[in-house]
Formats: sequence, structure tokens, C-alpha cells
Amino acid sequence: MRLFVAVNPPARAIQELAAASSSLRELPGAERLRWSETAGWHLTLAFLGDVPADEVPSLAGKLATVADEHPRLRLRLAGGGTFGDRVLWCGVQGETAALRRLAGAVRDALDVADDHPFHPHLTLARSRAGARGMRGMADVLKGFRGVEWEAGWIYLMRSETGSGPARYTVVERVRSQGRGELRDKR
Repeated sequence: MRLFVAVNPPARAIQELAAASSSLRELPGAERLRWSETAGWHLTLAFLGDVPADEVPSLAGKLATVADEHPRLRLRLAGGGTFGDRVLWCGVQGETAALRRLAGAVRDALDVADDHPFHPHLTLARSRAGARGMRGMADVLKGFRGVEWEAGWIYLMRSETGSGPARYTVVERVRSQGRGELRDKR
């Protein structure tokens, strides 16, 4: 199974972002992008790649330990940006330093080697060949500031690719216990 670990925003946060970003699909260059489905919007903490199904219980146990050591977080989807001309994303505000620590703890617990620093974001669209105009699309989201929500669950997710957009399903989920490190005051 192709797996990753994520925090999933609640329906209300997804609906707000969907409404705020709907006009982006009408902008020049939008037709060249692969838009992610709102049903699959998430904040990736760690990508695991292909993992044998019999390893899922062990992974879930390690995630439960991490969740028990980290507090629930107050987050909001806000703003937008790009990774070059290949990825258009919505940003995250709130207890982002604690979210970075959580992502680091997940990566450490699951022995995930990743050369890229964790940057909290939700991917809206991708381009294989690079697309001009992405920065302008990100500027449209500059003033977006969604509702604050509590991230209290860590999800082990399965990614299925093939024809059409990727499909994501929950394999396991663990609840943060609200203990652990002090929260950021941002």
C-alpha cells in the first residue's frame, strides 16, 4: 500500500477554502493544472511510500505513541503560495511550530528519511511541466483566512493513483491526547 501520514482539516475548513479558491480554475493557465479533489485535501506530515499491509499495525502503534506525546493543535488554512511553478498551495496558520515538531516526531518514529524541511501547506494544484501564472493564483488567496479548528487526529492514509485524480482513504487514525509540549501562542 502507498501510505502517508496526515492531519485532515474538518469539513467546514474545506468548504471555506473551496469557496475561496473556486475562482482560481477560471484564471489563465488553470486548465494546464491538475487540481486536487476537495475530498482529498490534507496536510501531509510524512510520506511513507509503498508499505506492506502487515506493517500497518506497527505503524499505527508508533503513531499512537507520537499522538500521546503531542498536544491537539489550533490551526487555520490561510493565504497561498507556490513551490516554484509546479505546486500551488494554501498555507496554514496557528500553532505551526508545534505542527512542525509533530511532523518531525512522526518522521522520526516511522524512520522516514526526508531531505525537505516540513512546510505546512495544503496542495491545491500541480503542474508536471511547470505553469506560468501560479504566483498570480497564489496572490488571489493572499487575504484568505479560514476558520480556526482543532487538529486532534493523526491519520495514516492510503493513496491510490491511476486513472483520474488520486484517491485517499483512512487506514488508521489516532487521537492526540492533549498532553505533551506546550502550545505556541501564535
